[in-house]
Amino acid sequence: MGILISIAMGFSIFITFFSLFFAVVKRSWRAMLISFIASLPISIYLAGIPSLFFIIIAPIILLSLTLLFRVKFKERYA
Repeated sequence: MGILISIAMGFSIFITFFSLFFAVVKRSWRAMLISFIASLPISIYLAGIPSLFFIIIAPIILLSLTLLFRVKFKERYA
């Protein structure tokens, strides 16, 4: 079971950073939403480690950036 968790976390980290990079370059709120969803398993898995408390804050930041990009997208095309 340990190798499966490692593979899932690695895939989640890859998807998070790839979609975050794409979202920032293209200013896409959908890619930022994918980055938020992909970062949830990482933050939940690492939530119990006291020295990594800032990992819990990352999805909150990504969600707020998603909402910000969505508002900017609506203003630009509305």
